[in-house]
Amino acid sequence: MSGNWEKAYSRGSGGRRREKEAPVVVRSVEVSFHVKLREYTTIGIGGAADRMAFPRSPAQVREVVLAEGAAGREVRVLGAGSNLLVADGGVSATVLCTRKHLSKVVFLSDETVVVEAGVMLPRLAVLCALSGLSGMEPLSGIPGTVGGALSMNAGAYGQSIGERVEWVEVVDPGGEIHRIEARAIRFGYREAEYPVRGIVVRAGFRFVPGTRETVFEQMRQMNERRRSRQPWGERTFGSTFRNPREGKEKAAQLLERAGMKGEREGDACFSVKHANFLVNQGCATAADVRRLMSRGQSAVRVSCGVLLVPEVKMWGEFDV
Repeated sequence: MSGNWEKAYSRGSGGRRREKEAPVVVRSVEVSFHVKLREYTTIGIGGAADRMAFPRSPAQVREVVLAEGAAGREVRVLGAGSNLLVADGGVSATVLCTRKHLSKVVFLSDETVVVEAGVMLPRLAVLCALSGLSGMEPLSGIPGTVGGALSMNAGAYGQSIGERVEWVEVVDPGGEIHRIEARAIRFGYREAEYPVRGIVVRAGFRFVPGTRETVFEQMRQMNERRRSRQPWGERTFGSTFRNPREGKEKAAQLLERAGMKGEREGDACFSVKHANFLVNQGCATAADVRRLMSRGQSAVRVSCGVLLVPEVKMWGEFDV
């Protein structure tokens, strides 16, 4: 596959790389070149990726991993881009996007549901509710994918996705697919440690029986609360920093106490509605965001004696 990717650059261009390439299909894996990652992140910021692959199955994920590994190219995984800051200079890597095609959900005869990594959490929550299954309500307002959630044990309202996991399938760097039972995974606060390093492609969950009406009402209440307290509908990557393990104050409270609520760098701003949400209010750059994050960390360290740890992942090179 890798060799064909390189050939795709020169089609119809006399051997020269075009500034922008149309999507191509190589060995059934859809591939695009020079992709603007800001179009794939919820905060709407970031430079380009050299290549982006859109696998349709775990087997195609394996194909991409093997081909790019053989070519010595780095592979990075992108779900919904809701917890990601990409540098303005982009990344020299092959980005594997799960959201477009890895979207199958299968309900088995019991309360077990098999879900591919690219399924959005709100969609899974609605499908569970329609099937009379409870357990996804707290996660129904998180704009992320199942794969992304499993990689960091995403959660809300005192519940995390790891509590519902039966097993997880990952593709390791050598292209092997492993099914890992939940008991072998160490789920912690906003982290998950797997015995095998790899890309999450599919998982099995077990939920509990409920009624459609009750589950939908719980989802409505939780998301109404979320809308009232967070900058709903604005361009943001969600929580900027993790809540400290020690102490009762959360990251938002510490940032507000340090005077960072509403502070800005360029078009990047700590939300006046929720200080731990950093918002792109126009044409913010990744450099703006990174400088503002650094200012927030410094202010909290000086005012509160606490070092805030970023929850958001960062791709590429930053000066700060």
